[in-house]
Amino acid sequence: MNTLLHVEVADTRGQTRALTVAGDLDLDTAWVLERTVDEVLNDHRTVLLDLTAVTFCDSSGLNTLIRLRRRAQDVGGQLVLVAPPPQMMRLLTITGAGNVFPIHGSLTEAWQAHPASGTPPTA
Repeated sequence: MNTLLHVEVADTRGQTRALTVAGDLDLDTAWVLERTVDEVLNDHRTVLLDLTAVTFCDSSGLNTLIRLRRRAQDVGGQLVLVAPPPQMMRLLTITGAGNVFPIHGSLTEAWQAHPASGTPPTA
């Protein structure tokens, strides 16, 4: 069962970029998210990951999120999780990883909690 993972830019405001993630986040696909977020962190400090459409996340996906969190911190930013589905939220809770990420229920809520200075949205 090899489902593709899609990652797209949802919005950019100043030094913050929102990405939408869709599909399975697992051993076969986690590299797509890692590469994309790494590229974004070259120009933006904070990344909001809209996880609404993630259909599955295993330990490889979780480890990727943890590595990306560290990378964001290394550039003085944050990796923010938005609307993780119930299965992913359970994984975050059981492992304790949910305590190390800012987590918001919607992109609107995330933007309100992490306002970006500078430019208006450019979706």
